[in-house]
Amino acid sequence: MKLRAVILAATLSAFAVPAFAAPVATVNGTPIDNSEVQAIMSMSPALAKEPNAHEQVVQNLVNMEVLSQYATSHNLAQSPDVKERLAMAKRQILADAAVDQYVQEHPVPESDIQAAYNKFVQAMGKKEYEVRHILVKTKAEADKIMAELKAGKKFSTLAEKDSIDKASAAHGGELGWIVPGMVVPPFAQAIETAPIDKPVGPVQTQFGYHVIEVQATRALTPPPLSAMKDRIKAQLSQQEAAKFVSQLRSQAKINITK
Repeated sequence: MKLRAVILAATLSAFAVPAFAAPVATVNGTPIDNSEVQAIMSMSPALAKEPNAHEQVVQNLVNMEVLSQYATSHNLAQSPDVKERLAMAKRQILADAAVDQYVQEHPVPESDIQAAYNKFVQAMGKKEYEVRHILVKTKAEADKIMAELKAGKKFSTLAEKDSIDKASAAHGGELGWIVPGMVVPPFAQAIETAPIDKPVGPVQTQFGYHVIEVQATRALTPPPLSAMKDRIKAQLSQQEAAKFVSQLRSQAKINITK
């Protein structure tokens, strides 16, 4: 199904990409251009890495053309259901084209990429923390766990028994290495100030009450801009596209029936 969706999208977009136009097959005299194959391969890098990917795409396009010709000869395009689906596909293609054109005409400035990277580095901080926790619903439960830890009970045992965070509870409460900027502020503040190997809490967040233990810290080296540039650029482009959509919505007369 995923390959089918990729082929459909790429086939429709290939009509605007004549650079690779050259028949790779014909079906009852109808050519299937290499441009369609190239479009599909570019849209699915994982598929492109598969053995015989080119042949696989060609065969699927042949199947699609055979079925399309059958549908046409049997007037399936006149079916109300098919008409509705074609209209929806057309609407989506046009919407994608509008966003693509806007993004191309409004490239992300290098200064914005650098600023976003600087913000990311600042949010990361200079340390990361190896953390485990026990999450419960009430402060009373958390106070009880703190008392049990002070009495000598093992953190991992209590985490496995009492924590409602079942994913970490299965590993004795282990969360692994955490960057403060990745977690909610109360949790971040707790791990930044907690002594090593000494449980602290209760710490309240929107998830409940935490008993937290920092097991170790280490210096954090952020990835270089070169390693993050494409991801940052894509995120900023998505943000600009969202603003574009909001702008169009603000200019349109929209009436949503409830």
